[in-house]
Amino acid sequence: MSDSTITPPACSSFDPTNPPNYDYTPSLAAGIAFVILFGITTVAHLALTILTRRWWFLVFILGGFGELLGWIARTWSSQCVYSAIAFKIQISCLIFSPAFFAAGIYIILGYIIHIFGPQTSPLTAKQYLWIFCTIDFLSLLLQAIGGGMASAAGSEPDGNLAPGTNTMIAGIVWQLVSNVVFAGLFARVLYKTYAKGKGILNADDLPVSRTASVTARLRIIAAATTISTLALIVRGVYRSIELIQGWRGYLITMEKYFIGLDGALMVVAVMVFVFANPHYLLPYKAQCAESSLERGNVVEKPSDAQSGGESE
Repeated sequence: MSDSTITPPACSSFDPTNPPNYDYTPSLAAGIAFVILFGITTVAHLALTILTRRWWFLVFILGGFGELLGWIARTWSSQCVYSAIAFKIQISCLIFSPAFFAAGIYIILGYIIHIFGPQTSPLTAKQYLWIFCTIDFLSLLLQAIGGGMASAAGSEPDGNLAPGTNTMIAGIVWQLVSNVVFAGLFARVLYKTYAKGKGILNADDLPVSRTASVTARLRIIAAATTISTLALIVRGVYRSIELIQGWRGYLITMEKYFIGLDGALMVVAVMVFVFANPHYLLPYKAQCAESSLERGNVVEKPSDAQSGGESE
């Protein structure tokens, strides 16, 4: 954030003697590119949500819309580099939006646990959702409080940015640790389903139809979820180091790292589920039964204990 007590007009040209909050002029080309990418992705998820009526896909829409607003604000900043409004919009939207992508991943893991049974995971599907969404909410709350404190301090002569910045760091590091823990638990679930080289759906106690097509689809959604999770973790590491270095640190003043380690990774994190859409890849038991019956296959009905608690 700018340390100067005199702020030029919002749309003034970049003045190296009085740098803006970014410490550079954001790239117009990058802004337009990401507006297009997040716009396409958000519209695609909206269309898929309406088509499939899987309303939990709204988390991807909200996250994509937040990223879209953030990059619109950065595009605005490329023309009005001293605009405090544009800066605050982009920093808020681009910090908060990935949490919606994480929520979508938690729901996908919940479906995987429903499919393979509770023996594959130390937590239930609902526990994953409640625990990790609560942690994400609290981390975002810390980041919002810290951002407000830093913004207020930055608008005062000789204001102390450290308390607000440290609060933001605590929030984003907490979120990063949560993502890493989740990734470890997700890896455990995958290991249980692939344990001892059996491969997905080959264990005798898995309550799903044993078909090659289902196996392939589950491998695709597992790979997509892994890619999205890793993108969120790498972005979290980058954001944590960026804030630890401070508002005039090396990373925060180099746009190329922001483009590559935030913008590009978040495009991957959400766009991967457009191509690997959970509705078409997750073998919801009813869908498996219907498709198998259509092929003339016999599907064993899951026991009440196995099928209890499953919901769309």
